[in-house]
Amino acid sequence: MSYHSVESRGLTFPYEAKSPTLRKTITYDEDELWEEIDRILVENEGSKYSPGTDLYYNLVLCADSAYFNDQETYMFIEEYMSMKKFNIPLASNIDDADYERVVIFSAIDDEYQAILRKEQDGKK
Repeated sequence: MSYHSVESRGLTFPYEAKSPTLRKTITYDEDELWEEIDRILVENEGSKYSPGTDLYYNLVLCADSAYFNDQETYMFIEEYMSMKKFNIPLASNIDDADYERVVIFSAIDDEYQAILRKEQDGKK
């Protein structure tokens, strides 16, 4: 949602939207939104698409981008992009790398690479 600059729809909990997994209109609160995410990820198992791709195409139907695009998320993405652009290492060695950052940056990298591949496939 961040990469594609999806605008906020101004949704606030609770709200009603059609569930892409249950295929019916339900009332979303924060817990239900995370249950939706879990259902999308279960459906993604064995998919040719990345988890982020499936989440993106499903969550734009039932969630507000502002919920996910918080300041902390933007900071992680900005830090990841700066590291890539300026070839800055995450740590001086793997033992010194912060585990949480390694996991987060790995997930960002996986999804960023999937976006780039999709864009390249669209240009062929």
